[in-house]
Amino acid sequence: MNKEGNRGVGRKEDGAGDKGLRDIAFGEPCSFRREWLAEGDKRVVPLPSRSGADEHLARRVSSGATRAGHDHVVACRVGAAGVEEPGFEIAATQEDIVRRAPWRDGAFLLALPDLTGALLVTDERYALFAGRAEFLRGGIPEGADQAIVDFSRYAKRMGHGHPALLAVAGESRPVQMAWASASDVAEGSATAKQVALMESFAADGISGEDFAEAWLDARRQSLRLGERLREPFSRILDQVFYALDDYVIDPGLRDADDLTNEQLQIEIRARLDELASLADAPGRGEPGED
Repeated sequence: MNKEGNRGVGRKEDGAGDKGLRDIAFGEPCSFRREWLAEGDKRVVPLPSRSGADEHLARRVSSGATRAGHDHVVACRVGAAGVEEPGFEIAATQEDIVRRAPWRDGAFLLALPDLTGALLVTDERYALFAGRAEFLRGGIPEGADQAIVDFSRYAKRMGHGHPALLAVAGESRPVQMAWASASDVAEGSATAKQVALMESFAADGISGEDFAEAWLDARRQSLRLGERLREPFSRILDQVFYALDDYVIDPGLRDADDLTNEQLQIEIRARLDELASLADAPGRGEPGED
């Protein structure tokens, strides 16, 4: 029996239309429908998940629902054919969500009653948290960009046994944030290219001249795109720039006090050692590798 009877569980409220839970998500592949995401400028954030509505996910849903002005959520299973209606109501508290969303196998959905936000829990070690701004502010207090970076780290650790994690991480990119270490950097970014060039030069994969030209070009691209770095990551790449300022790309124009290829390589290897020593940010209490 629904907590408050059959008062339109899982139907949009306040004249928002008559779409139901089935309009939120697919079953295979387990994901949110593009049409639903497009309504109200929603954003998707991937999260680590062991199985079921664990306390971490329940806390996020509870906080998001409260911030969005709701005292309950609607729960239902998601099968191969999609969302299995009807859903049932659960009070929007961490304790009630953990207790009354009992599924530990298969996918399921926890949605706000007006369907403006939802958590989609899969059976592939990840969940998707999506909705409008208020739901995300409550449920993702560290910010969507930081949560995406944290999930990317998780996917790299777990991806060997769960390849779907790497695919999900690849589809999720930070909008704008300051990267703290090389492991944070988005693939395909200009900053990622700078680090890759450093690694290639240090391993004798490219010449000093080719490295200098390509790295400086990537540096200019990074600045043009507005990519932001935190200290000391920013300082380490600045030191590469300063080293290249003492390096003349054209061998015929080098003076005795200019850096040689060998000296430049020593400098780059030292900077890579510093990058490797940057500790990853502490975990935020999300599920680990067990």
